[in-house]
Amino acid sequence: MEALVDKKMARNIGISNVTCVKIVDVMKYARIKPAVLQVELHPFLPQEKLCTFTQSLGIHITAYSSFGSLSYLELKMATEADTCLLSPAILEPAKKYNKTATQVALRWAVQRKHQVIPKSTKVERLQENMNVFDFELTEEEMKAITALDKNKRYNDPGNYAEPAFGCFYPIFD
Repeated sequence: MEALVDKKMARNIGISNVTCVKIVDVMKYARIKPAVLQVELHPFLPQEKLCTFTQSLGIHITAYSSFGSLSYLELKMATEADTCLLSPAILEPAKKYNKTATQVALRWAVQRKHQVIPKSTKVERLQENMNVFDFELTEEEMKAITALDKNKRYNDPGNYAEPAFGCFYPIFD
């Protein structure tokens, strides 16, 4: 990747799905510091230590699966009951600000200085997802949402790689 930056074929380098230990490892040998870390991040998995450490190094966070379980329903890796969007910590601010639960979840991530890449195939949802900059959650609301932490990772190859691909691949352990 560094050779691509040197040749002006890429502007920045990103890393994905790594822990603090791997970031330290990369920083030991990389000539070019990664610009971004892309990780699963939602109210059930706020990854506070990882985010604090990464941001202290000047590496941006891009969050995927911002709504937690929703992306994994169709894959049968989660159920409707697994959603953080039904929590009072999210529903109460949604009602207060006249927003949807998904907008509150996105605002929580954005307010934590994360970029988010919510998935949707519906134009109206894409537009709704962008409408999160006209309100701000209070410090208490932010803490209440972060307190939903269950360390619940949906995208964990350690849970699905063996039955799906015939190999055990626990990247987070």
